[in-house]
Amino acid sequence: MLDYKILANPNEFTQGETPELFIYNSNTNSNRYICKKNNKVMSKTNYLFHAFLIAIFLLVFSCQKNETNEVLFQKEEPVKEDATKTWLHKVEHYKKDKNYLSVFHNYYNDKIKEKKYLEAAEVLDFACVYLADSYDFNDQFMTKVKEFDTRYRHKVPELKTTFVDAYLANYYFDKYNLKKACEYFKKITTLEPDDYNSCYNIARAYYDLSYIYYIMGKQNLSLLANQKSFEYFSKIDNPKGLAFVYSNYANIYTAIGDKKRAIQNADKAIQAYKKIDNTYNVYIGLINKISIYEYLKDKRERPLIDSVYQAFISSNDESKILKIKIFDFKAENLIHENRLLEAKKILNDLKPVVEEIDSDDLTQEYKLTSALYEIKKNPNYSNFADIKKTLPTLISNQQYEKVNMLYGVLQNSAIQNKDYKTALAYEAQKKIIADSIGSIITKVKTVELEKKYQTEKKAQELKIKEQTITTKNTTIALLCASLIGILLINFAFNLKQKQKKLKLEKENTQLYTKQLLEKTEEERKRIASDLHDSVSHELLSLKNSFEEKTEITSQKIDAIINDIRSISRNLHPIMFDKIGLKESINQMTERAESVNNFMVTAEIDYHRVLSSSDELQIYRIVQEALSNIIKYADAIAAKISITENENSIIIEIKDNGKGFNVEETLNSKSSFGLHNIIERSRAIGGQANITSNTNGTIITIDIKKAQ
Repeated sequence: MLDYKILANPNEFTQGETPELFIYNSNTNSNRYICKKNNKVMSKTNYLFHAFLIAIFLLVFSCQKNETNEVLFQKEEPVKEDATKTWLHKVEHYKKDKNYLSVFHNYYNDKIKEKKYLEAAEVLDFACVYLADSYDFNDQFMTKVKEFDTRYRHKVPELKTTFVDAYLANYYFDKYNLKKACEYFKKITTLEPDDYNSCYNIARAYYDLSYIYYIMGKQNLSLLANQKSFEYFSKIDNPKGLAFVYSNYANIYTAIGDKKRAIQNADKAIQAYKKIDNTYNVYIGLINKISIYEYLKDKRERPLIDSVYQAFISSNDESKILKIKIFDFKAENLIHENRLLEAKKILNDLKPVVEEIDSDDLTQEYKLTSALYEIKKNPNYSNFADIKKTLPTLISNQQYEKVNMLYGVLQNSAIQNKDYKTALAYEAQKKIIADSIGSIITKVKTVELEKKYQTEKKAQELKIKEQTITTKNTTIALLCASLIGILLINFAFNLKQKQKKLKLEKENTQLYTKQLLEKTEEERKRIASDLHDSVSHELLSLKNSFEEKTEITSQKIDAIINDIRSISRNLHPIMFDKIGLKESINQMTERAESVNNFMVTAEIDYHRVLSSSDELQIYRIVQEALSNIIKYADAIAAKISITENENSIIIEIKDNGKGFNVEETLNSKSSFGLHNIIERSRAIGGQANITSNTNGTIITIDIKKAQ
């Protein structure tokens, strides 16, 4: 791409301080991008809260509806490409593989034959960027670009083909035809972007256009173009692009003598460049710094040249562009120090590289340094035909910086030959160039003063508006914060009261259930006692009072007595208060095994930490569970375990029956037994959990110990 130089104030850093870098990145990222876009009635408090949130949203929206947000283009996720296209997309393959262009031509031609013009355009885009960066404008590739421009470009969206104009613009820039270069860059700037990549290309075209205006001395136009570049780079928030812009502002303001702004923008560029970790850019920054010192005749120029040269040769960097620029500066440095043999060696080493690159711009710089060497070696040297031939073109294109450099070489030669008349003539020519630049600077300063006045005027108006908006927003914010605070306090209070009420209701329900169960047990105990102590004794007395006893009569009375005893035990376990939970459950399992074809085991590790009434509820839970197993489970075995640990008592009743659907059963009308287990568990502060499948059922009750 274009060869950018950056000018800055020589007092930017003190002697001995490590210089900050102005870095120009010629690598262009050519990835594709796109542009982005319960069943209860609600309580009164909740209704007010939701209504308030909606009101706040509408309030914020109404405050912001007049604000205009800048459109941002964001990166698209990388699209998977075929292997060859992916290979062509990588710049390192262009730099290091001599077959790159051969692979490109074959792939490009295949896509044209397949009429896949967009894919052909994409790989041509890669190649145009890489070749322009390397000053490679060879005839074969140029023919391919022009053929695409005339035959296929109209078949591809316009914003996807701006690389053609950029490549041709860079070609004409290298040939010193700045007017033609401007025409091609302007073609790109007439478009409006629709994605990240097109926005980058338009921003870059404005930047290149600004740089051309800068070297032509048209700083007013350069400022305008650079501002447009800044606007477009801002839309994609591209740090590299913004660094370009800040660097160019540094150039422009240095050229018009505004050193303060030049330094400010140079600092901004440095900060932006630090985000780009690229060795090539670091060296370009150092080269630009050398150019600054050279332009300002700063004594720190030569030490910096030496340090950059040593760093480059130690790094084994293979960039030919960097080698030409750094070696050229080093040779010039050696010439000034009269170390001509070393300078000649570097120039000889550089010559084949310059010829290989074949860039008019780089070749001209090499010839200038070679001429300085010849003048130093031979004061009578006068072979300046190439330099004099180039001058009219440079003057016509208003490339005043290079014109001054060439006049300086010619003037230096005249002085060496003591031809002061010719030297004076060249000085006059340099003055004409300086006057041309001076008139432009005067215009720019006038424009800048007017712009500064208008900017300050608008700034005052904006400040008043901002103060009004700030006051309004502060009032709204305080009001909103107060209302939100009141609503949140009210909401929290109501929530706490509701939770407190629910907790109290739960405790009352649990207490009522426990009292009901205790009263029921007392009544059952009374009835069982009456049956056992009264009815059973009466039947025994009746049996003994018969004078004529028959076997049938005795058997019937015994059966009635046994039934009454069984009913009594079911109503209330005999001796429960004396023998305790463990022995009562063991007796229950023994009866279940003797009466039913069924095996029941019990493992009880319990030390009577609960009250007698709570133990009785556990007994009833086990009794209910065992009854359900016998009636419905079709099981052949069951196990009852009670385990006491530090914080709780765990009861587990499991069987190997057929199982059942717990959720469906609990929701049915025939689940009294299961609900009985659950409610009795809750009454004594426990939590029941029932799991069941085809392998059997497990009922687990976890009772927390009182702390």
